[in-house]
Amino acid sequence: MARGINTDSRTLNSLKNIGTGILSQIVVAALSFISRTVFINYLAIEYLGLNGLFGSILSLLGLAELGVGSAFIYSLYKPLANGNEQLITAILKLYKRVYIIIGLSVFVLGALLVPFLDQLIPEKPEAVTESIVLIYFFFLFNTASTYFFTYKVSLLNADQRNYVISLNFTVFTIVRYVLQIIVLMVTHNFIWYLTVQLVFQLLANFSISEITNRYYPFIKKQSHLKVPKDITKEIITNTKATFLVKVSGIIVNSTDNLFVNYFAGLALIGIFSNYSMLIALAGTFILQVFNNLTASIAQVNTKESKEKQLEIFKVINFLNFWIYGVGAILFVALANDFVKVWLGDDFILPTSISIIIAINFFLVGMQNAVWTFKSTYGLFRYGMWLVVGTAILNIVLSFFFGHLYGLFGILLASAVARMLTNVWYDPFIVFKKGLQQHPVIYLKRYLKYVVALIFAYVGTHYLTNLFDFNALVSLIVNTLVCVVLVNLIFFLIFRKSDEFILSKGILIKGINILKRR
Repeated sequence: MARGINTDSRTLNSLKNIGTGILSQIVVAALSFISRTVFINYLAIEYLGLNGLFGSILSLLGLAELGVGSAFIYSLYKPLANGNEQLITAILKLYKRVYIIIGLSVFVLGALLVPFLDQLIPEKPEAVTESIVLIYFFFLFNTASTYFFTYKVSLLNADQRNYVISLNFTVFTIVRYVLQIIVLMVTHNFIWYLTVQLVFQLLANFSISEITNRYYPFIKKQSHLKVPKDITKEIITNTKATFLVKVSGIIVNSTDNLFVNYFAGLALIGIFSNYSMLIALAGTFILQVFNNLTASIAQVNTKESKEKQLEIFKVINFLNFWIYGVGAILFVALANDFVKVWLGDDFILPTSISIIIAINFFLVGMQNAVWTFKSTYGLFRYGMWLVVGTAILNIVLSFFFGHLYGLFGILLASAVARMLTNVWYDPFIVFKKGLQQHPVIYLKRYLKYVVALIFAYVGTHYLTNLFDFNALVSLIVNTLVCVVLVNLIFFLIFRKSDEFILSKGILIKGINILKRR
């Protein structure tokens, strides 16, 4: 284990982080499907509904985090680049104190919600035999305890060592899933299932904490250096901005299950959660590529020219479109066949639901490059009030569309709220304030990407509906058709574009680095 601040090249760090992240997600995804299948076979669908509902409630409690995480990570980039161990230690100690307060606040706020659980679930489902309050406290402790370790994970992220986090996470997740499957098959007991989850999350957190201590032994020393006033002021300013962004994001992303519960009940949440899990796995898998580039992009934006920064943005944004575009079309074409093969006809939702889920998936995914550059430029305060409009729009439209169109309307509300606000404003800020380019450059590319996506979807939709196969054969054939056709269409449209040529050059450079090692 190499001790001290990371000195490897940006490219090598990115390749290691992306490679381990993808392998980790492949393993975790496979185990997730097996675990979910066992869960559905041994427990009632209402338990899945509780999982989704309590997960959404505790995501809302995450507002107590105030967005300080992004602000603190940003404050670590410069001292890590300069090798300033004393300043790193001082920032981490402040970070630790803040997050202990946050963790305790989340637990207390969560406990105060207990008397209102009867309003959220007015009639306890007969299939759920355990105490709703006890189940809720398992979820609450799981959420609150994580905050006590976050500051060390953030140091590894800021220092481009995401691969260490991925490996630690994968080992403990494998063991956890295996034990949870055994527990369900032997006991059919949800409480024991949650106990295993809680124990292994704590073990994983303790483990990553010790690993961080070994990488950075200097953080265990007493630092008499206080965080300079200008950095503290910057953290506070950025926290105020990211708090509002976080509020909006949580409200838009985490209230769907609350509205579904209000309009349709726990059973529909359970069925919808299978589709949510599929798209979340796809999103998490893709984010292994983009999240692991954040620290490298921060270095580019700190050290390189604006021309170089624009080149990197073009590449990241183009890869963003390609990967999320393929993912969105695959989801629409395959989701129902996959669920039918996996769980049966009783768990199928209308194709319109798959389409609106895919639209939200693409809209959020296409923001990755923009958000990464916005955060690494430190442009947190710009647009912080606009995101409040996103949240308000989402709530109002969810009630209106949810009443008219049910689940589809609730998901449509999220898409409309995003399109009217941050889909256009965040790119405007990044280009105007960060890259110092005219925002119309981004708009033209975005529209071109959307047209290409629609063209690819129409082509795949036509071909995948030509023949009527059973679900398993349809799943296999449609997967091959979509993967080949969508990538071929994208290649033919963009093969001569600047971003494609730049992406190809970076890919070749990465392959050459791997060959030399």
